[in-house]
Amino acid sequence: MIHCYKLGGLNIVLDVYSGSVHVVDDASYDIIEMYENKSHDEIMAAVLEKYAGDEEVNAGEIEKCFEQIEELK
Repeated sequence: MIHCYKLGGLNIVLDVYSGSVHVVDDASYDIIEMYENKSHDEIMAAVLEKYAGDEEVNAGEIEKCFEQIEELK
């Protein structure tokens, strides 16, 4: 189980079971929030649309985020 929240301008993700705390960027935060309720393709489309002007957010980086989430699961 994870809990996502914002505090003092930081995006914080808490893994309740392991006690791990992660500080993530905005795009990763959005992906993590949608991860359990939306399909891979829906998340990819939403994130690419939201961050269209950000060169650092692209399909390759989003895939890396998915891979990291899977590893942590």
